[in-house]
Order: sequence, then C-alpha cells, then structure tokens
Amino acid sequence: MQVLDVDSCNSYQVTFKPNCSLSARGKTKVVVLLTVIPCCIAIGFALIGAWLVLPFVGLEIFALGFAFYHVNSHESDYESISIDANNLVVERCTGQHKSQQIINPYWVKVARHELPNGELRLGLLSHGREIEVGRYLTRKQRESLAEQLEKRTGSFYRN
Repeated sequence: MQVLDVDSCNSYQVTFKPNCSLSARGKTKVVVLLTVIPCCIAIGFALIGAWLVLPFVGLEIFALGFAFYHVNSHESDYESISIDANNLVVERCTGQHKSQQIINPYWVKVARHELPNGELRLGLLSHGREIEVGRYLTRKQRESLAEQLEKRTGSFYRN
C-alpha cells in the first residue's frame, strides 16, 4: 500500500494502492520457475510410464497463468480521497473500471463498522448512501484515516 497525503490550508488528498512487491522481471522469473520444475518432474514420471501426470501438470500451469494474469490486471488499482472547500471526491480504479463519486464534505459522517472477525470497515455516509473507503488499508491505517476524515468533514454532525 502506498499513501500520498497532501495537506494544505483547504485541501486534503490521500491515495491508496495495493502493495505490488514483485517487479515484472521478478514475476517472469517466478512463473518460469513454477512452470519448469513441475514440467521436468512430470516428464520424468511420463518416461517411466505414468503419463497421466501430464494433463494434471497442464492444468496446474493453466491455473498458475490465470492467477498471475489476475494479479497483473489489478496491479494499477487505486483508491483516492480528496477534499477541498466544496467537494469530497472518492475515485476508484479496479481493473479497467474507474468510478468517481462527489459529495459535499459538510454533510459527510464517517461510519465505522466493526465486523465479527475483528475487521474494521469505513464508510462515508451522506444523503442516505454510504461509500466504503480504505479497502487497501490495515485496521490501524483505517482507524488513522477515520480520524483524519472526521477532522475534515461533517461539520453538521459536530457539537
């Protein structure tokens, strides 16, 4: 997860991205390694007569390729929250789908939902709808984000 935080007099922006620790070259090395070793073992078994191993290795390689394709297609996902004097903008990019939701920060209330498994979910409530935020964050980071957002939004709800 990467966080970009810009805080000036009237604006605030934070961007969350999933942690992609492997480079493209590193992913290629992992895929090759996880493909070559099972193929060599399967060929060895096929040479001694257990040829039925080959279709299963093919299935394993297909599943591995699909998993890496899925991870690679979500490598550039992000979630961004920006606040200025008039707008709170939540922008999301998931795969090829981008969405943007704009609400007035004056009317926003930060909702914390404690799940039975101990996970904390954050939502921004405004005009009867809720926008979930902080998907790429840990519990501690979500708590910190909630405090930051509460300072900058929802003046209607403050006493």
